[in-house]
Amino acid sequence: MFKQTVILLAVIVVMLPLATAGAAPAADSPEFTAQQLYEQVTVLRVASTLQLTSEQVTQLIPLLKAIGEKRAALLSNADEAWNQYGEAIQQVVSAQMAGQQASAEVRESARAGITSFGKQRDAFYRSLENWTGQLGSYLTAQQRQLIAPPRPAESSTQGALALGEAGSLAEYIAGVIDAQRDLMPDDYELIRIPEAQRIAAKIVPPNSPNFVSVVGQVLQLTDSIHSQPQGQYAQQYPVLAEQVAEYLRLPPPSVQAPISHQQLLDFLTSPYTVPLLQRRAAMAATEPLPTDARHIEDCLVSEAGEVSDFIGLLDYLQVSVNQLAAIAPVVKQISTIVQATHNPAAGRGEAFKNALIQVRDALLVSGQVPPEWQQLQTSVELQQDQARQQIAQQLQQLEKMLLPGQNQLIDWRSPADILAADSERLIREQSRMLAEMRNIVDVFERLRFRSIEDYRRTRVAELNRLLARYGIFQDSPAYQEFRSYGIGILSQIRQTSWEQFGQARITLAVQFLGKLGVIGEASAGPAPQAPLTWQDMFTALTYPKASLVIQQMITARSTGQLPQQPIPLDGQSQQPQGDNN
Repeated sequence: MFKQTVILLAVIVVMLPLATAGAAPAADSPEFTAQQLYEQVTVLRVASTLQLTSEQVTQLIPLLKAIGEKRAALLSNADEAWNQYGEAIQQVVSAQMAGQQASAEVRESARAGITSFGKQRDAFYRSLENWTGQLGSYLTAQQRQLIAPPRPAESSTQGALALGEAGSLAEYIAGVIDAQRDLMPDDYELIRIPEAQRIAAKIVPPNSPNFVSVVGQVLQLTDSIHSQPQGQYAQQYPVLAEQVAEYLRLPPPSVQAPISHQQLLDFLTSPYTVPLLQRRAAMAATEPLPTDARHIEDCLVSEAGEVSDFIGLLDYLQVSVNQLAAIAPVVKQISTIVQATHNPAAGRGEAFKNALIQVRDALLVSGQVPPEWQQLQTSVELQQDQARQQIAQQLQQLEKMLLPGQNQLIDWRSPADILAADSERLIREQSRMLAEMRNIVDVFERLRFRSIEDYRRTRVAELNRLLARYGIFQDSPAYQEFRSYGIGILSQIRQTSWEQFGQARITLAVQFLGKLGVIGEASAGPAPQAPLTWQDMFTALTYPKASLVIQQMITARSTGQLPQQPIPLDGQSQQPQGDNN
C-alpha cells in the first residue's frame, strides 16, 4: 500500500501541473504548511462535491461565520484556562506520571480548569450537530444525499449494533460463510452449529426468545451456500453480503456517501471555509486566508486532559512499571502507524506543496477535482483503513500481555468492520473451533463404543484429560460441577442409538463446550464486569503521543522523579502542528 501511494504521489506531482495549466491562481498564497494546504483542498472538495451555488454560499456565510466565532471563543477560553490553571494542571499530570498525587488544593484547581473547558468544548460539539441540520436546510435533497449520516454509537446494547455499523455485520457473516466454503463436508458438519450460534449471538442476545429461531435461519443460510457448486457460488459472491442482509433481515451494507459526516464537521469548523467559499463565489469582499489557524485539540488544556485521561486508564487497569516496559514497543508501533496517517501531507516535499497549491487554485477556478487528486484521496482513505486493521492487530498483542484480572475489565470484542476485514482472523477462529470440536467428538466416539467395563474404568480419566485441556483440574474449585456435568453428557452419549449418534455427538459437544465457555464468547452487549470496551482501548492507544507518555511514566515511576514537562506538546506556543515544508 505504501509503495502504491509513493508511486501515485510521483504521478500526481508530474501530472497536476499539466492538468491545471492555464488556471490563474485565484487565492493569495502566503506561506502555508503542506498540511494546511491539504486542509484547504479538503474544504474545497466538499464544496465542489456539493456543487454549492453562489446563492447558497451567500446564504451559508452567516452560519459559517457564527460557527467560526464560537470556535474562536472556545480557543480563547482554552488560553484563559491554561493561563489560570496551567501550572496546577502540569503539577497534577507530573504527579500522575510518577504514580503519585499532587496536593488536594492543586488537584482541585487542575480539575476546575480541565472540567470547565471540557464542558465548553462538549457544548460546542453538541451545537455543531445542530448546525449540521441548519446547513441541510440550505441544501437540495440531492445535495443532502451526498452526505453520510453519523455513525451509530459503538456502545449499543444490541448484539449486532454493539459491533459497530450494522451494515458491516452482513459483511462479517459473509466472510464467515466464505471461510466455511473451504472446509470438507465432514469438517463443516462439525462446526456448522457452533458457528451458527456465534453468528446468531451477534444479531440477537442469546437470552432472547428469538435466539433459537435465528440460529435456525443462519443454519439454513450456511447449509444452502456451503452446498452450492463452485460456479454458482462464484457468481453469487460479489453480492453475498447483500443476500445475507436480505435473508437475515439485517440492515443492508450502506452505500458509501462521497462526504462523510466527519468531513462535513471539518468543513463547518475549518478556519479556511469562509474565505475559500468567498473566493469561490467571487465575492467582492473576502477575508484573508489565516496562516495561524489553530485546532481545538491542539490547545494545551485539551492536550493535558488527554494525557491525564490516558494515564488514568492505565492506572485503572493497574498496569505495573514492568508491564509498561513490556507494552511500550506495542504502543510505539501503534504511535508510528497513527503518525503516518494523522498528517497525510507531511514530509512530501516542495513539489507536493506546489501541487497542492495548483489543485486548490484549480478548484477555485473551475470547481473540478483533477482525477489524479481523487485517486490520491482514495489511496489516503485506503491507507487509513489499513492502519485501523494494523492497530487492531497490535491491540490483540496487548490483550495477550495483560493479566487475566486486567482483561476482565475490558470487553475486547472488535467492531464488525474489523472482523469483516480480518479474513485471517476468521480463518484462525474457524480452525480453533474445528480443533476443539474434533477433540471432544473423538473422546465421545471412543467412549461410546467401549464395553461397559472399559467405559466405567476409563470415563473419569478421559473426562479429566478433557477438562484439564481447559484449565479445570481436580483441585480446581469448579471441578466437581464440571465433572458431574461431563458425566451426564457421557451418559447421554452411551444411551444414544447408532442411528442418532452422528448428530447427537455434535449437539452434545456444542453443549459441553458451551458450558466450558469455549464457544460461548459471542454474547450480546458488553459484559457487566467489563466497563471498558475495545473502542475505549483503541481511542486511548491511538492518542498520538501515547508512546511518549508511557516512556515518561516508566522513567518517573522507576526513579521517583517528577517530569519537568509532563505535557508532551510540540513546544508551548500553541501554534498549529504540521510540517514546515
